[in-house]
Amino acid sequence: MAFETEIETKRRELNYLKHVSALTQKLKAQLDELSVQVAQMNSNAVTVKDVMANWDSVLRSISQASISLLQYTENDYETGKWASKEEHRNQQGAEDESAASESSEDNQQRQQDQLPPLPETLVRVKVADDVE
Repeated sequence: MAFETEIETKRRELNYLKHVSALTQKLKAQLDELSVQVAQMNSNAVTVKDVMANWDSVLRSISQASISLLQYTENDYETGKWASKEEHRNQQGAEDESAASESSEDNQQRQQDQLPPLPETLVRVKVADDVE
């Protein structure tokens, strides 16, 4: 009888160890998954850092582009003032280079220059480094 009690105790201990082993395997799998997610978060953080490092130059470019459009008034969009400026520049360039023949790229650039500029932006973004 003592022998059967000892066997029963060992079986319970074995079942307990199997249960602990299964829980340990689950914990290991969860920690491995957590490790992968932390590595992905680190990669994403590096990407966000790179984007934020470029953000100041993006805002500055937007600001400069919108400021350059301030040279035109609403009346200029109606009359096409930029076209007359471009024609004047092209005529001066043609006088300087009367012997040179125009390539298709020059023609495309000239046609693109005659298109009206984009309208001013509706939203102004203040850049911290701008001095007013």
